[in-house]
Amino acid sequence: MEKFLNIVRSNNMVQAVLCIGFGLFLMIYPSITVQGIIMLFGVALALMGAAGLLSYFRQRSARYRDSGTLMSAVFYLIIALIAFAFPKVIAGFFSVVLGVVLILCAIVNVVRAFALRDFGSSIWIAVLAVSVAVGIGGVLIVVNPWGASMTFVLVLGGAFIVNGAVDLFIEWYQRDSESRGDSMMHSR
Repeated sequence: MEKFLNIVRSNNMVQAVLCIGFGLFLMIYPSITVQGIIMLFGVALALMGAAGLLSYFRQRSARYRDSGTLMSAVFYLIIALIAFAFPKVIAGFFSVVLGVVLILCAIVNVVRAFALRDFGSSIWIAVLAVSVAVGIGGVLIVVNPWGASMTFVLVLGGAFIVNGAVDLFIEWYQRDSESRGDSMMHSR
C-alpha cells in the first residue's frame, strides 16, 4: 500500500511542478498567441502523460500497477496529440476548455481540503479558500472567454501557479502529518 501511495504522490508532484512551470511561462510571456498556448498546453499534457506512464511502468510487479494512473496518462497523451494535430480548431474553444480545467482542478482541491480537515489542523481552510479562488477564476474565464487576451493569459498563468502550489502544499502537508503520526505510533 505504501508503494502505491508513493507512486500516486510522485505523479501528483510531477503534475504540480509542471502546472507551476506552465503558469510561470504564461506569466513571463503573456503576449504569446492562443495557438502557441495550445501547443504549450499540448507539451505540458504530453509531459504529464509521459510522467504517468513512467510511474505506471516503474512498478516491478504488474499486480500492483494502478490502472487509474495508466488511464489518466493515456488520456493526457491523447489530448496532447489532438492539441498538436488541430491547434486552429482548438483555438476557438481553448479559453473555455482551460476555464473548465481550472474549475475541475478547484473541485479536486476542495475535496482534498476537506480531507485535510481530518488531520486536525485548520490549514484546510486556507487550502479551501485558495481552491475556491482558482474555481472562481475558472468560472470567470468560462463566462467571458474572449475578454482581453493579455489579461486572460496573465490570469490563467497565475491560476495555474496557484493550483500547482496548492497541490504541492497538500502533498507536503499530508506527508508531514503522516510522518508525525508514524513517529507518535512508534513512540508508544
